[in-house]
Amino acid sequence: MMDNKTPHNQLFLDSQNLSDGNLHEFRENHDNKIHDLPEHVSRGLVLTIVGSLIISCAIFFIFLKSSDIVVVPNLSGLYIEEAITELQHKELIPYVELKFSSTSLDKGKVIDQKPKAGTVLRLDSKVKIFISKGSVINKIDNFIGKNIDDVLINLKANAINNNRMLYHLLRPVEIESTLPKGTIIRQEPSPGTKIASLVDLQFLVSKGQEDSSVKYIKNYVGLYYKDVIISLLNDEIDFDVNVSKGNDFGSVIYQSLSPGNRIENLDKLIITINEPRVNSTSVFGIMTYKLDVYSSSVDIMLKVKDSSGNSSLFYSFRSKGGLIKLPYEAVKGSTVELYIHDKLINQTLVN
Repeated sequence: MMDNKTPHNQLFLDSQNLSDGNLHEFRENHDNKIHDLPEHVSRGLVLTIVGSLIISCAIFFIFLKSSDIVVVPNLSGLYIEEAITELQHKELIPYVELKFSSTSLDKGKVIDQKPKAGTVLRLDSKVKIFISKGSVINKIDNFIGKNIDDVLINLKANAINNNRMLYHLLRPVEIESTLPKGTIIRQEPSPGTKIASLVDLQFLVSKGQEDSSVKYIKNYVGLYYKDVIISLLNDEIDFDVNVSKGNDFGSVIYQSLSPGNRIENLDKLIITINEPRVNSTSVFGIMTYKLDVYSSSVDIMLKVKDSSGNSSLFYSFRSKGGLIKLPYEAVKGSTVELYIHDKLINQTLVN
């Protein structure tokens, strides 16, 4: 007779299988419960995330406002005045640097900037803008045969206007020659030499012939000041002017060197004039200006331009430069203008 009882080991296996099945089912149910959150829990999580984002954005914008941050604008192609105005509007500090470019069409415009457009900076940060000086001259001009002082004046004017490449001028070498004094005999580098950057430029200049003319002091006391000034300028005598008050209006009352004295190279005549009498609409003044010192005399003019634009010549003379003091009388509101070789170098408003 067979025993219907299940063997003990079989019961153990079934129990183990049952336990494994229940465990697997429990895990599946547990996983389903994790991924299938209740609706109120999901909604709470979403609200929490959105709230965190809103708070983060608010903190970010508060930080932007408190830190005074600005975005660098695109300045490329703007003229220097427009670029500076744009930076000042953004409360940024412009720093200008000039450089040559490949075309003269860019002259006066922004060709580069640092930092680049779109960069975020704090207010009052510095932005460097590079302004084109135009295209680079690729060869040296021919200065031979020209007057050294005329050349120096033109080079300085061109450098200021940024119309051409700036030369580094070395001290001219003077030699005796039959050519007029101040004439450029040779230049180094020679004309036509190709260049791409600043270049040392030196001239060989004629000393001319020794001037044998002798100058003597005249008697200027008692003469009207303008006649005396014109005489001194024509004789190319170096002088200084002092002003005093007295009854002899506009007359020279003193001269430092006696009449008949020979003028040496370093001598300077000092004259004293009584201030001239002028009406309430006019002014007496002295134009004081320090010129460059030239190896030979240059043409100088002093003009007075009224408020209507009409000019009248006060003095026309030649000088080797240095400090000049020229007395004048002019109507209030007019302009006293100083010229060298017909080029305006100084203006003074009369008031």
